[in-house]
Amino acid sequence: MECGYLGPEGSYSYLALKEAFPELEPVACSSFMEILEKLENKSLAYGILPVENSTEGAVTSVMDSLLDLKEIVIQEEITYRIRHHLFNTTGQMSEVEYVISHPQALEQCRGFLRKNYPHVKLINSESTSGACHKAQQKGSKYAAVASMWAGKHNGLKVACQDIQDNRFNQTRFVLLGRGEKQPTGTDKTSIAFSFQHDQPGSLYKILKIFADYEINLSRIESRPAKQELGQYIFFIDFYGHQEEEPIPGILEVLREKTRKLYIFGSFPRSEKPL
Repeated sequence: MECGYLGPEGSYSYLALKEAFPELEPVACSSFMEILEKLENKSLAYGILPVENSTEGAVTSVMDSLLDLKEIVIQEEITYRIRHHLFNTTGQMSEVEYVISHPQALEQCRGFLRKNYPHVKLINSESTSGACHKAQQKGSKYAAVASMWAGKHNGLKVACQDIQDNRFNQTRFVLLGRGEKQPTGTDKTSIAFSFQHDQPGSLYKILKIFADYEINLSRIESRPAKQELGQYIFFIDFYGHQEEEPIPGILEVLREKTRKLYIFGSFPRSEKPL
């Protein structure tokens, strides 16, 4: 079974996929959107995407894309420890003028780079592994932020190790595919919703439903609805499976109280980071 990931080889998506789901065949994709499109047209059975990081928060482009999914749901989640390293062709930083990486990786190392190399210009790349390939091609004035695997696989030398600002840096990935997962007893459900009108207490009334049933929320975030200013879509993850009581009743109430309810799936909770 093939699984799409943000490539090329050596990206954190690739490493998380290989460690968590070794039975799946990795297929490199150039963007998150390509992964989702191939899932929708059934040219891929699965796709792995990052949804949030413990330092930088939500991967907003992925969150927004989940709203467009039709038959695709979350199958699994994993938490992966992220260790960033700085690479270039020489292993020295004296000539470096540019540092390349995925925007999330650069943000997770911004404090280190600002303190130690304030003169360098940061350049966004589609992926951390792609950044290594570019740095190898461009020479000693360029460095890349990436995993140890990606740097060495691209023939680069380590200039600095563990440069992430947060030593507890972790990213949560979700595995997307077709078909609902059966309850396991330790599940999580992911949803999103929006309101027809902006009224006082609208969000409170939704949250109170979960509180009344003593349902634990593990995540709540908002994203602009991309219509008028002040209109938002709220993303919530909570403990429990949509097929187990009292969740079906809660979801029915949410359908009545919201303009639109999105259900991204129920899946086993990730208990320990890889």
